[in-house]
Amino acid sequence: MILKCNNEKVVNLVKYFETLDFADKLRLSIDMLESYHVKVKNDKVLEILRKLLCAVDESYNKTKFLNLLNYKHLLMTSAQVMELTEKEQNIFVFEVLYNIYKSLKNKVF
Repeated sequence: MILKCNNEKVVNLVKYFETLDFADKLRLSIDMLESYHVKVKNDKVLEILRKLLCAVDESYNKTKFLNLLNYKHLLMTSAQVMELTEKEQNIFVFEVLYNIYKSLKNKVF
């Protein structure tokens, strides 16, 4: 975790996020950025995450459709993110994107 100002809800979600495999991290991130309930929007980042998921997940590469009903553990986490305030959502999205960057950096370099 980067930020020290996180409250308990955000810390717990970030800790859970860190335990996910890389494809699930991408799925959850895409779902959050596409969600109407999460106020953080960034189309460029969303497009990069989609391309990464295409490279990692063959089924997503074929359909280009993300159905979280197939990933119940991600669905529950997504619901918890929707319950956060806008500030907490911003912090969580920042932590999530940094975690993905860190995972990529470790795999590539």
